[in-house]
Amino acid sequence: MGFLDRFHKKTPPQPTAVADKKAVPASAQNLASVSSSSVGPMSKSRTLAYRLLTKPHVSEKVGALAEAGTYVFQVPPAAEKIAIKKAVEALYHVHVAQVRTARYAGKPIYRGRRPGSRKGWKKAFVTLKKGEKIELYEGV
Repeated sequence: MGFLDRFHKKTPPQPTAVADKKAVPASAQNLASVSSSSVGPMSKSRTLAYRLLTKPHVSEKVGALAEAGTYVFQVPPAAEKIAIKKAVEALYHVHVAQVRTARYAGKPIYRGRRPGSRKGWKKAFVTLKKGEKIELYEGV
């Protein structure tokens, strides 16, 4: 039957021609294609950094902190300080001196009779070394 064919494992056809001695194995070709694709502007570390730094936290208090060299980002609750430091350094090409974090519980909400809550989140305070800054809040 046609709909049961999707459960059968299909094996790829085996090549019948004799391979050259100078030919590169398929696994080496795959590794070469992966390594060449990670060299571009969106390398693997940068894509992970974009996932880690959810968004910059914008407020008047944070604007005053930014003038002093401390920038604030919202990050996932499971984010660690070392990973946050590496992400900021990879994205903004600066040197991080210190990372402090604060966890926030989600606010309670009610939908009719059913109580619930919003997701918890974490705020990361990133202090840069003297003389460095991020052009983060210029357009805001």
